[in-house]
Amino acid sequence: MDPATTTHVLPARQLFSVPDASAVRIVCTAGSLWLTLDHDPQDVVLEAGETFETCERRRALVYAFRPSTFELAPQPQPSMRRRLAKNSSDCSRSPSVWAATRAAISG
Repeated sequence: MDPATTTHVLPARQLFSVPDASAVRIVCTAGSLWLTLDHDPQDVVLEAGETFETCERRRALVYAFRPSTFELAPQPQPSMRRRLAKNSSDCSRSPSVWAATRAAISG
């Protein structure tokens, strides 16, 4: 395990906030977690052994359905040049964000 990886234990029905979900990989090691990103209509449920990663720079809320344990492993951040050159479709986007992005590009 990477020394920068942190382990967190959540009692049932407790919340944990991750300020920038793009900076970490969330790995559920025990229990069951519900995860949501700010302003994203799609939520994720993680069971033991499942992982969540995103390139969206948003806060994530992690909620424990039952007593759960998860790890936050640091994600390497792309350089600014790589970030600017990256195709916007590389990130999963909600339909409204995708439509606004396409309108801005074509407009």
